[in-house]
Amino acid sequence: MNSSDDTLQAAQIGFNLVRATFDTPILDAKRTQLLRATIPNATVNIPDYMLQFWYYQLATSTTAPSSVNLKSVRLYPSNYVPPAGFTAYTANRSIANPNDLCTLLNAAASPGGDSATYNVYWAGASAQDVSFAYNTTTNKITMTGLTAGKYYAIAGWNDPIVNQIMAGTAGTQLTIYTSGATTIAQPYAPGYTLNLRVGYALSGQSNNSQGNTTFNTLYANLTNQSFAQNAAIPSDSFPNLVYTQCVYIYADITAGSGLGSGKQHNLLAVIPNNAAPLGVVQYVAATLTWLTKVPTNIYEILLDLRDDANQPLQLPDNAQVNVELAFSYTD
Repeated sequence: MNSSDDTLQAAQIGFNLVRATFDTPILDAKRTQLLRATIPNATVNIPDYMLQFWYYQLATSTTAPSSVNLKSVRLYPSNYVPPAGFTAYTANRSIANPNDLCTLLNAAASPGGDSATYNVYWAGASAQDVSFAYNTTTNKITMTGLTAGKYYAIAGWNDPIVNQIMAGTAGTQLTIYTSGATTIAQPYAPGYTLNLRVGYALSGQSNNSQGNTTFNTLYANLTNQSFAQNAAIPSDSFPNLVYTQCVYIYADITAGSGLGSGKQHNLLAVIPNNAAPLGVVQYVAATLTWLTKVPTNIYEILLDLRDDANQPLQLPDNAQVNVELAFSYTD
C-alpha cells in the first residue's frame, strides 16, 4: 500500500489515514500481518497539541495555587498563519537541541512573543516574567521567575486547574485566532503539556523526592515548594525533542485481533521511530506475528497512523508512506 494511491488524500490537508481500494479483492484470507513499513519522519520535534507550558506566579511562598495565579508560556502551532499585520506570536518549528528550545521559549515569554488577547495567562506583555536555560552539565532545562516579590511553582501535567482550562470547562481557554464570531482554540491533548517536553514531568499530584508530605503537591517540582525571584526551579527529567517514540498503525481489517494498552482496537503493528527528523523510518518485521481476525473478503483497507499520545500522526502530502502486508489463506 502506498499513500500516493489513497483516494482520500486529495480532499485533505495532509493525512494520517491511508485507504487502498483493490481492483482484485483478497478473498478467503484467514490471517494477516505487517511485513514492512516506510514512514517519513516529516514532523516538528514537539507536537502542535503540546505547546502550553504552565506555571504559578504566587504572592507568597505558601500561596495555594488557583486559576488566578496560573500563567502560561505557549507556542502557536507550526502551521499557524497569522492575520494580516499580526506579529505578536511565536510559532512552533523544528528544534535543533535543548538550547534552541530555550531560545524559542524565551522568545515566547518576552514582550511581543505572545498576545494577551489570545493568552490571558501570559505574564510577559510589559516585561519578561520567566526565563528558561539549559545546563550542559546536568543536561536539564530550568525555569526561573524574574518578577520581584513573586514566587514561582511549576504546574503538573495532570493539574486539575490546567486540565479544566485546556478543555474549556473553566477559566478562559487559550486561543490562536479570533475574528468576529470565529474563535479557534489552542490545540491540546489531555495530559500532554509542554512542561513534559521541557523536563518538568511531575503530575502535580505526587509528593516530593525527599518524601516530605507537608508541602503542596500542586507545586510540581522535586521539592513541592515555590521559588523566589531569580531562583532556578529544579526539573525532574530531561528535555524531550522526539515527536513520537513509535508509530502505531491501526487497520480496519484487524478488528478483534490487535488491542493497544489504552483500549484502542484494530492495532496492526507498533513501529519504532528510529529515524532523525526529516529522515525515513525503515521497519522490517523480525518475527511472524499473525493476526487471525480478518474479514473473509477484503476489497479495501484503511490504515490509521497514530503517535505515542494516540493522536493522529499528521503527515504532509509530499510524505509517502508505504506498507507491505502478508495474507495467509490457511489457519
